[in-house]
Amino acid sequence: RMAGIFRCLKDLKRGLKIDVLRETGRQYPVFCCLLLSMLSLTVLLNRYIHILMVFWSFLAGVVTFYCSLGPESLLPNILFSTKPRNRQEQELFPLGHSCAVCGKVKCKRHRPTLLLENFQPWLDLKVHSKVDASIEKVFELVLENFVYPWYRDITDDEACVDELRMTFRFFASVLVRRAQKVDVPAVFADKVMKAALKHIEIIANAKEKVKNMEDLQQAALGEYGADLHVALYSRKDELRYLRKLTEMLFPYVMPPKATDCRSLALLLREVMAGSVILPTMDFMADPVSTSGLCLMFNLCLQPEPATEPPSALVPFLQRYEDVSNKKPSVLKLELKEIRKQQDLLFRFMNFLKQEGAVHLLQFCLTVEEFNNKILSPELTDPELRHLHGEVRQIHETYCLDESVDKISFDPIIVEEIRISAGPYSGVVKLQTMPCLFEAYEHVLSLLERVFTPMFCHSDEYFRYLLRGAESPTRNSRINRNSFSLEETR
Repeated sequence: RMAGIFRCLKDLKRGLKIDVLRETGRQYPVFCCLLLSMLSLTVLLNRYIHILMVFWSFLAGVVTFYCSLGPESLLPNILFSTKPRNRQEQELFPLGHSCAVCGKVKCKRHRPTLLLENFQPWLDLKVHSKVDASIEKVFELVLENFVYPWYRDITDDEACVDELRMTFRFFASVLVRRAQKVDVPAVFADKVMKAALKHIEIIANAKEKVKNMEDLQQAALGEYGADLHVALYSRKDELRYLRKLTEMLFPYVMPPKATDCRSLALLLREVMAGSVILPTMDFMADPVSTSGLCLMFNLCLQPEPATEPPSALVPFLQRYEDVSNKKPSVLKLELKEIRKQQDLLFRFMNFLKQEGAVHLLQFCLTVEEFNNKILSPELTDPELRHLHGEVRQIHETYCLDESVDKISFDPIIVEEIRISAGPYSGVVKLQTMPCLFEAYEHVLSLLERVFTPMFCHSDEYFRYLLRGAESPTRNSRINRNSFSLEETR
């Protein structure tokens, strides 16, 4: 009978949400004290309810005013927001939303994926060689244990594995950049410590209710109640949760358009969720492993004096991605190979037009033609005037801020080109000045490092590989939407 009474009291406590009321009293002690005082006076002095209604109205007005103007209230703000407007900054990369082509902060001409750091997050990211080698070994173990055992039974071609290596490098680079932006003390103070103290409290409450330690785990899970994480219900639910979590993280840690390939996305999801994250969580949940990590952390707080100099800084996982098959891949082309084939060059220019970056290739062709003319040892006066007009055209088309084809150059390069566009007699100085050469190298680097890999994974290039296999209707539609090479030049 007593057990039934305690069960009813427990259900009543859960229904009234006593814990929520207690937490509210801790956070708002003055307001709760005032509210209890008003309730007590209303009950004791119910004869003077008409007088007490004045105070109740005043209290209701204060609460309504606070909720209406409070910027952090849970209730909707019905008037206006008093919270200062924070400047939105790029979450991950230091250049913000500036375009890699034109350099503008909010570029509407070029696609956001053209940011160099968004497409290649390992740029300017260097770590010590020993750390780089350790991370490389981890990814090699992942490939050896979870990919090669079944992949080598299918084919010896390393092209797919090379794509996985690039994806792993992209994933690790994004994690490193994000880790550099994390405030570790704040995370431990705000989240880790609160979760740890809550867990200790639940374990202490569970110990009081069980007689033997074998039932402690089940009692602790029962103490969590509705707050129990969905991944703790069963092993199957845990794996399903990790799969869903991995899919949600793909847009933030995967290369652009990588998730468009469903087979690659499923492969990475299964490898990361079932073969990497799940064993890691099991290792972290093991008390022996946790104790060992704590001891290791304590030893790291008092490190021994270094006997060797620090290892050199190297580009992050560059050697790991370069370890690939020596056979040439059809999905890896050089810009010079594209320019040698007329049909492939036409499709590459069509791809650049779709990306809003065809003027990059036009700039390279213009500078090459200009250099061939200006390097002539004997230039006549009409030729100098003609070259001067070309320099002015280059400056107005690719250097001015108001130009739609503006390319982001170093300010020194822009200034030197502007000076060269002055009197026509000064155009001869471009034979020895490096400004055009540096601008050409910058644009060529963009084409080779960003747009050529994108082109090799584009629909335009796949149509080139599968030419003749498409329907005549689709081919005619593609030809109508394309533009001629002569018109582009």
